[in-house]
Amino acid sequence: MKIEVQSKKLIKPSAPTPNHSRKLNISGIDEIMSSLYHGFLFYYQANGENHEDDICQRLRLLEESLSDTLMIFYPLAGRYVEEELFIDCNDQGVEFVHAKVNGQLDQLLHGEFDTDLLGRLSEFRVGPAGNPLVVIQVNVFECGGLVISLRSCHKLGDMAAMATFMNSWATACRSGIRELASPYFQMSSLFPVKRSGVFINPPLLAGVKLTMNRFLFSGAALSRLKLAGPKNMRISRVEAVSALLCKAFVTMDRAKHGRLRPLVVYQNLNLRGRVNLPIPTNAFGNVITKVVARHTMSQSSLDFEAFLKMIHGMFANVKARFAAIADTEMCMDMVKDSVREYEEGMNSEEENVVNFTSWCGFPFYDIDFGWGRPDLVSSACVPLRKIILLDSKSEGGIDAWIVLSQEEKVLLEQDPDIAAFTS
Repeated sequence: MKIEVQSKKLIKPSAPTPNHSRKLNISGIDEIMSSLYHGFLFYYQANGENHEDDICQRLRLLEESLSDTLMIFYPLAGRYVEEELFIDCNDQGVEFVHAKVNGQLDQLLHGEFDTDLLGRLSEFRVGPAGNPLVVIQVNVFECGGLVISLRSCHKLGDMAAMATFMNSWATACRSGIRELASPYFQMSSLFPVKRSGVFINPPLLAGVKLTMNRFLFSGAALSRLKLAGPKNMRISRVEAVSALLCKAFVTMDRAKHGRLRPLVVYQNLNLRGRVNLPIPTNAFGNVITKVVARHTMSQSSLDFEAFLKMIHGMFANVKARFAAIADTEMCMDMVKDSVREYEEGMNSEEENVVNFTSWCGFPFYDIDFGWGRPDLVSSACVPLRKIILLDSKSEGGIDAWIVLSQEEKVLLEQDPDIAAFTS
């Protein structure tokens, strides 16, 4: 499909940010996050006949409501000052791109996902120096369908924060900003910057042809999968999917390397509501950590139950540890330790590293701009071997968006467990 950019502009807040809010110090957790832009795409099928007039009106509403929303989410329209670790809330604006796609949205929704096309629907960005912290691209298809992508610098906030922003923007577009609650931006008061020199620098894969693939676990398939676990263990959907994918990745890794390598699993964990600290429910920023599990592989430990126990134990242990924390410095130290371990592990040549992010539980499918809920939500492409889990639109299901090489994709699709539990 051909994609032509029609316009690029900066959308500024509809009212200037007050002088006393112009400087926002980032938090200690924000500091250690990477400068990469992460994001997601929302796919909306056309529901009217007058596509051209309808699209013009929708674009106007999107821009106006975005401007109003940025008045409340004012740091998103600012610029990051890296040397001094703060966001200059100068109202310069977020980048808003309108692109025209020569094709039908159905081709994308019901065909195989083209990684290059997904990349052009949401352009990858690396660093925030002088650049907009948020980039929004509205892709208009010939049928009148839309794909709205959002990418944001990870220094600005995690996916829980950006999901809140997207829902707020959609609400403003649908019914105005009266219902919008103000986020809490002062996380630096809880986690001040210490300049520890610890940073997440995920190893981007240059020169490797990567593919992004969707594996759908239906609610019924997940119920069957959970029944395969120990009867005395309460298993979550995310744990069940993570365990099955780990099993498949171990099989795949052995086929590639001719031997069993130790397995290391990394997963993001949202700390909101999980630590005994006064973190507001509307906290905006990065409030996450990395958790890790290691599994010394042997022929006798390759069954699904063994992987399930490993994943379940990883979450149970780390949740218990963080639940006992009532001191911000101790919490920050634990986050930094986990990041150091992640940095060392991701660069290991001797281990089979599987990197997960779960966005399950975020209300992505509630994001209605006034023309209905999305038909699909996907991750944006990243040049990084990764598994991203999202709730699917079908009841109780999970979509696993997996970035890996073409060779690995073929091996994964041939795995009998993946074939049995996904579509």
